[in-house]
Amino acid sequence: MAESIALLLRGTALGFAVLLLAVGSGSGRARRALAPLLVCLVAYLLRSAPEAVAAPSWVLVPLAMGALLFPLAFWWLVRVAFDDRTALPWPAPVVAALLLIAGLGSARPEWQAAQKAIAAAVMLTALWRLAVAWPQDLVSDRRRVRLWLVAYTGGHGLAVLAAELVLQGQRAPSWLETVNVAVIMAALGATAIYLLRSDGNAIQTLFGADPEQSPPSQKAGPSVATSARAAERQPDDAGDEARLQDLEHLMTVKLIYRDPELTLSAVADQLGLPEYRLRDLIHNRLGHRNFPAFVNAYRLAEVEQNLIDPALVRRPILTLALEAGFGSIGPFNRAFRERHGLTPSEYRKRSDPGDALV
Repeated sequence: MAESIALLLRGTALGFAVLLLAVGSGSGRARRALAPLLVCLVAYLLRSAPEAVAAPSWVLVPLAMGALLFPLAFWWLVRVAFDDRTALPWPAPVVAALLLIAGLGSARPEWQAAQKAIAAAVMLTALWRLAVAWPQDLVSDRRRVRLWLVAYTGGHGLAVLAAELVLQGQRAPSWLETVNVAVIMAALGATAIYLLRSDGNAIQTLFGADPEQSPPSQKAGPSVATSARAAERQPDDAGDEARLQDLEHLMTVKLIYRDPELTLSAVADQLGLPEYRLRDLIHNRLGHRNFPAFVNAYRLAEVEQNLIDPALVRRPILTLALEAGFGSIGPFNRAFRERHGLTPSEYRKRSDPGDALV
């Protein structure tokens, strides 16, 4: 009876995963973020099934690889859906290789322990990003999903890794396998209900529009300067216009974006607004999904102007970035490349400033 229940739960979980793969991931950014996680989850469900022991190696090895890469796929989902970043950093392939080498290279306990440690580190990194970036998230529904994802993954994903480490390759008791699959099925079912609900806005809320579909006003320049068009698309009470003007005054006259430690709560205090109200204004009226993107738009605009200013041709790029409010060169270079598709040095050279310092 217990085996029949476990088989039913596993089959239902696989059905939810396939459903999400087929219709739930939409296109573009959503598909790129969800598909790797769902594929890895399907591989894990199949590989961990008791019947899998009789499968040939040419089936088991790809399934094992997919299961091993699940933590990295989860990290990728967090990066795309919650940090709004789609560029793959160079450490990701290295981490993938380490996970596969440690997981497939040997059955010795120390190798398996190394694989669990790497997987746990990746999961904890993703959870840390979910937690620390939560105050900067401007999308109310996505903020709630953050908390759910932290609770679920922290309570289940890491527990699975711990159990596997304790078992050291031995099969888990049937009751534990049943509980594990039941939790996965419930999570997939809840995800399917959320993403495929009738209003059709969940995927857009979680992942946003693809860059190629975004309005020009959201691609370049400080959005407060172009807020009139956003206000026309989303009419609100007249008081919002005054608040937007006050916000623009803080950013363009008082230049508060130059403070590298600037926070949403600090801006809300200066405007005399509750934080949730300021989030709503910046997201719904100005089109930004997180606070750093909003502030960085002003910082980048200042740096871009200074890069082509003949009077500042000898000013180092690092100095310009720090003066504009970037805390270090790394975040500045990343934000600049994401906006322009080229480095600040290349941008300055294209303006032909002569012997500019880079």
